Amino acid sequence: MIGGVLGAVAALAIVLVLSLATSGHTSGGGCIDVVVPYSTGGQEFYRCGATARAMCNEVGTPEGYNGVQGRAVAIQCRKAGLAVGS
Repeated sequence: MIGGVLGAVAALAIVLVLSLATSGHTSGGGCIDVVVPYSTGGQEFYRCGATARAMCNEVGTPEGYNGVQGRAVAIQCRKAGLAVGS
């Protein structure tokens, strides 16, 4: 029984270390990683290059990102060193 408990603790420790060691996307180097919130949830966007620049240019435009969504996108664009707005 002690062996089973120790095995479970060891497995949990391995899972914890692996989850902390692997990271997801981050904004930087011309790439943006942003979660755009909506009233029914949200969506994660990871964009690089021309696609990221186009997304950043849409902040504050009538057909683009405004309000809470615009602020979330603008923050990540600035972290990536990209211009915000048109």
